[in-house]
Amino acid sequence: MKKSVFITGTVLISILLICGKFADAGTYLSSAHGNSTYGVKRTASGFPDYTKGLCAHCHEMHASIDGSEPLPSSGGPSSFTLFYSNHVSQTDNFCFQCHKDAGAYQSGGSIINRSYSYRAGGWNADTVNDTLESFSFTSPDTSHYLDDIRTFITGRWNYTADSNPCNACHNPHAAQGDPANAPGSAKTSGSRGYPVSRPSLHSSNDNNSWGLWGDSAGEKMSDYTSGYQAPYRFNSVVTYEPDGSTTQNGTNLTDYVTYCTDCHNNTNTISSTPLARNLNTFSWSNEKHGSGTADNNTPVGEPDTCSNIFAPYQSATCGTYVLACTDCHEPHSSPNLFLIRREVNGSTGSTVTVDSGTGSGPSGDPNTEWINLCNKCHDIAISDARHDHPATVPGGDAGCSSTTCHGPIGDEYRLCTECHKHGNNLIDAVAYGDYLF
Repeated sequence: MKKSVFITGTVLISILLICGKFADAGTYLSSAHGNSTYGVKRTASGFPDYTKGLCAHCHEMHASIDGSEPLPSSGGPSSFTLFYSNHVSQTDNFCFQCHKDAGAYQSGGSIINRSYSYRAGGWNADTVNDTLESFSFTSPDTSHYLDDIRTFITGRWNYTADSNPCNACHNPHAAQGDPANAPGSAKTSGSRGYPVSRPSLHSSNDNNSWGLWGDSAGEKMSDYTSGYQAPYRFNSVVTYEPDGSTTQNGTNLTDYVTYCTDCHNNTNTISSTPLARNLNTFSWSNEKHGSGTADNNTPVGEPDTCSNIFAPYQSATCGTYVLACTDCHEPHSSPNLFLIRREVNGSTGSTVTVDSGTGSGPSGDPNTEWINLCNKCHDIAISDARHDHPATVPGGDAGCSSTTCHGPIGDEYRLCTECHKHGNNLIDAVAYGDYLF
């Protein structure tokens, strides 16, 4: 009997040590999954009534409970002892078994996850309300493509082919709700949480050292740059993203530039299945909307996109602003192209669904939908906004007034994104001299 007790105790201690390597108790208990009040609680036929936050809600250490496998029954083992396959497809993933608004295994049958425009922008009319829905968008709508993410991270930063692509951005044992346990509300300074972890800091089999990003000093937009200006919250000119406070300098915003450029930079090649090409490479240090100087070469007296700028941005400091990626892009998905947000700088209407063809933009002009986005900060009218281009490029110093560059070809205007895109400093293969975005 004593020998049996000793063996049992040894096994128990070993299990505790192994589990401790995967998720530190303090970190996990502070996470959205591990919270004892609103954390994970699996409800399924054949599954015990465990307390909220227990590891066993996600990890099945044995093949059966009381002689049978609880739903969903896969008929075989899954990676990391999960109760379902870690990743199958864009709309079939372990995380989606709970992160959906109907039929979820989470107690209550759903988990509500809102868009960034809802949570940070305060646009509560956005109907997107769960993660599965977000990743179900298809052309012209866009989502981060999970298969491509898994392909990209495999072999990098201690990820493997068995890794869940969601874990490229989120540590499931640390991620917090943002706002915490308030899915029907926008963020406030008192309800903040931090949901992301930098992929480059991922460590093999040790979630304790893979902490959250944005929750500590040195991880804010104000640490990345002194030139950050927060955009307005929806329908307001006195409160700002991301939490509806009066803070404007990024001390309350995660440094999403450092975070996103772990992957999106000027060295990594990222293949996009939906686009059937590689993504553009770029350095945010050179971009006009990044740390590069947004100099204004327009002749005196001519309208331009820097002096004609909307609040809270100011013409006097136009060349010094540095944007965060989330000022324009949704993290998961959007009904727009390239994850472009539908609410930007306090207002909606940033509809960008046409990248080619004859879709009408402002004033019915084909192929000009990108102005719907740019007009959120820049006072752009097709007929009067211009830059003084170097004489060496097509159109010469006529700039945007040049019919060579901007006049209609047939019944279509040239796409803004032929020139104005991440990483580009060319106009019709001729060097412009500055980066054009």
